[in-house]
Amino acid sequence: MSTKLGSSQTELNDCGCCEGIAVETPVEIANRPGLSAIAYRVGEHAQFRDTLVARLSAASYPALKYLTTRDADDFSLALLDAWATVADVLTFYQERIANESYLRTATERLSILELARLVGYELRPGVAASTYLAFTINDAPGITREQAAAFGMPERAVIDAGVKVQSIPGPDEKPQVFETVERIKARAEWNEIRPRLTRPQVLKANDTVIYFAGLANGLKKGDGLLITPDEGNASFRQIAEVETENDKQRTKVILQPHVADVGTHVPARTRNAVTLSPFAQQFVQTTTNQTELYALSLVHNFNILDLHDNLAALKQIQRTVLVMRVRAAIFGHNAPEWSALSLAQRNGERGGNPYGFYPGPYHDREFKWADNSLASYHGTSLNSRQVFLDNLYPTIVKHSWVVLKDDNTAKAYQVEQAAEVSKSDFTLSAKVTRLTLDSHNFFGVFGIRTTTVFAQSEELELARLPKHEPVAGVEIDLDTLVDGLFEGQSIIICGERAHVRGVNACEQATISKVEQVVETEDSYTRITLSAPLRYDYVRATATINANVALATHGETVTEVLGGGDAAKTYQRFTLRQPPLTFVSADTPSGTRSTLEVRVNDILWHEVPTLYGHGPHERIYTTHTDDDGKTVVQFGDGQTGARVPSGQENVTATYRRGIGLSGLLKANQLSQLMTRPLGVKSATNPRATSGAAAPEARDDARRNATLTLHTLDRIVSLSDYEDFARAFAGVSKALATWTWSGERRGVFVTVAGADGARIESDSPLYKNLLKAMRAAGDSSVPLQVQTYEPRFFVLKAKVQVRADYLPEKVLAETEARLRRAFSFDARSFGQPVTLSEVIAIMQATPGVVAVDVDQLYRSTGPTRIVQRLDILRLFQPFRLFQPLQTRLPAAAPFAGTDRVFAAELLTLDPRPLKLEVLP
Repeated sequence: MSTKLGSSQTELNDCGCCEGIAVETPVEIANRPGLSAIAYRVGEHAQFRDTLVARLSAASYPALKYLTTRDADDFSLALLDAWATVADVLTFYQERIANESYLRTATERLSILELARLVGYELRPGVAASTYLAFTINDAPGITREQAAAFGMPERAVIDAGVKVQSIPGPDEKPQVFETVERIKARAEWNEIRPRLTRPQVLKANDTVIYFAGLANGLKKGDGLLITPDEGNASFRQIAEVETENDKQRTKVILQPHVADVGTHVPARTRNAVTLSPFAQQFVQTTTNQTELYALSLVHNFNILDLHDNLAALKQIQRTVLVMRVRAAIFGHNAPEWSALSLAQRNGERGGNPYGFYPGPYHDREFKWADNSLASYHGTSLNSRQVFLDNLYPTIVKHSWVVLKDDNTAKAYQVEQAAEVSKSDFTLSAKVTRLTLDSHNFFGVFGIRTTTVFAQSEELELARLPKHEPVAGVEIDLDTLVDGLFEGQSIIICGERAHVRGVNACEQATISKVEQVVETEDSYTRITLSAPLRYDYVRATATINANVALATHGETVTEVLGGGDAAKTYQRFTLRQPPLTFVSADTPSGTRSTLEVRVNDILWHEVPTLYGHGPHERIYTTHTDDDGKTVVQFGDGQTGARVPSGQENVTATYRRGIGLSGLLKANQLSQLMTRPLGVKSATNPRATSGAAAPEARDDARRNATLTLHTLDRIVSLSDYEDFARAFAGVSKALATWTWSGERRGVFVTVAGADGARIESDSPLYKNLLKAMRAAGDSSVPLQVQTYEPRFFVLKAKVQVRADYLPEKVLAETEARLRRAFSFDARSFGQPVTLSEVIAIMQATPGVVAVDVDQLYRSTGPTRIVQRLDILRLFQPFRLFQPLQTRLPAAAPFAGTDRVFAAELLTLDPRPLKLEVLP
């Protein structure tokens, strides 16, 4: 039997030794699009060997016609086998080289590094974490400014850029150093600024409750209060109940129903009245911008701090209420009835005299004695303003106030004179107190028997009422006048969240306006923020620190790189203390190097490439090797200047430290390594953020092309997404059109490294937004928001093959699920399906069958749902179904005026509920 060995072969091999063997190389190569690796080999060892053996025919090689053996131990066939091995090795490396020549298929980081450099792209070196440090300045309570100056204590502490603060490392952590990147002036009064916690009581005539300062004020049920409301006439009220509030150090008074007064005006009373300077007086009842206040103080040569102290004294002024400590009656209130008197008492000792001993107008037989009003037995002289009390009351003094009350009518009068006199009238005689009042108006409405006199007025200080509304929005009223705050200043506000009680939070904010509010009984500073606060804070727990400076990860080092040699072209130096720190910036790449290179103490400038630069330009480029070392390269005298010759004349100043090691918890930075004068301590109220590790291989493969898409400018919607995704520190991005009702805008959802949220007050967020606006059309409305992490729960049973260990199979199944449904593997708005879950589990070695019992979202909707399928999902009858075939994740819906960030649905971090089927 014979076999055809090739197209040119015409003879048959009658020996049959090549039966079934044919030429198999070169193998046809075909690669479909989208593969992660390409096939580039023309054959493998077996194919090469078979091809060589097949060509051992008498027609092709007549000299070998007597070589009829095909045994592997034959020397000739062994030689062919060796050459087949050589061909196999060569084609293997040829295929590897071919794969390393394409960005999509390269597996070596160095290959991707070099391929990216062909299009001017450098792998991202990583980004240093950043945070805002809150400094505490030394304070000396009780010492005036003049005394502090005498002792050499600075009014302000200057905190320069470069102040180092080190972290307290946790388990398996190393200390990390952060440095400030801005210069600030700090003050002790800015250490802990409180929002306005109290307000003066606003008195109204129909109030039912009044609060008084203190507990030992001697108030009791029935006492009379003369209240001067902020608007209208004085009001007289009696106490119904008295309650002491020990925790607030105040007394609560519940008043009896309002008594109709007759139009008395009592001037408002104040305690500790403050005398304001003529200059300060013009600001009362005004709200003045801080800048204007400073300018006016300079014009009038008035010390701004003295002005603040003078105005701040208004806080000590408290409106008062008069309590009447004494209750008295009118002389004659207990006189006997006229009809009960004898004839002699009626007619008097003179006999027949109808007036008896009653002088003046008492000639009317129908006079009802003391039943008449006060006006009935007085004339129009000075005596007409006199009131005789029923007893001696030495505590009633001149200029005090009294209230006459008859049934539901009351009237307040001021005492002009108080005297002790003997009084005989109405068949009565006694030593009494005579009051001369400031008026006799309305005496006719007060009866002698029915009138009660409330006297011995005493001022009681009103308590300031607490402000209970949370600190929120853009306006914050401070608890006092705070000097020196300015527009653009960073602050950190911390406190308990109002809507999530028990949870404390901190956030950074920027002041856009400072105003000084001066009222009649109060003065305070009002600040307006550039953006609303993200959280609402319980007012009593909120504190503000205005001694705030931005700091980034990394420690500054200075080293000598070496000596320049003008005879060398493209002279290179390597930094000795890697890694070089790159900080977040509003550049197209999102990073900025901290490296400064000087030659002969002259600063040279870094450029992306030497190409296109002149021979005298003092420039250099940098490259970071695969091992993290940074190389500085200078020009050749044609494209960039050569380094002048010198001994140790090339120096570098830079910061070392970068990446995820800089992600620290709140208040973990607390050790001052450099202590400026007057600085007591420092800390980071918020966790550090914005860090990113050096760019991974797969990230670089994707990002290198993104820069070619945008070329550092933004035109289309996809450009917004590509620009944000290529920005250092941003891991995922999704751009969506929005509609404001008049024009179209862009909404970008972003996520940080490893799923970190990019908060609106972080430097990374601000730099990204600023860079996107600079690269795009400034007239297009742009919103950037961090994504919404969402989770789903899975419970299933797995049937395991008999030869496998069940616990190993379950562990591998869970690991595969967590990889497949991790942050890195999922996209914004990507749903989770039951079939997808089953397929992943079924592909695990050792799994025979899968029975899913539960599949549902563990986090429901926390916002308005925009997509129809999401809306259907969260209908009440479906929300709690334990097994669902599809779990959607919301994505921004184009065309709406209010857009919410996209959701990213991942597996719940709690342990999976996987069981073994029996």
